[in-house]
Amino acid sequence: MLNPVTIQYMSREELERLLYSMSAQRDNPEAMMYEAVARRLLALLEKASDR
Repeated sequence: MLNPVTIQYMSREELERLLYSMSAQRDNPEAMMYEAVARRLLALLEKASDR
């Protein structure tokens, strides 16, 4: 079960899998914004690890 404490101790790979598996419902603007933020953070992490 996921909760804030569990997520705090997840590895980067686990967090990436979790975030890529999430999908916001079209009728929920807050969820869509969260999904966009999460995907942008993943893109930034990937870019930083490529350096």
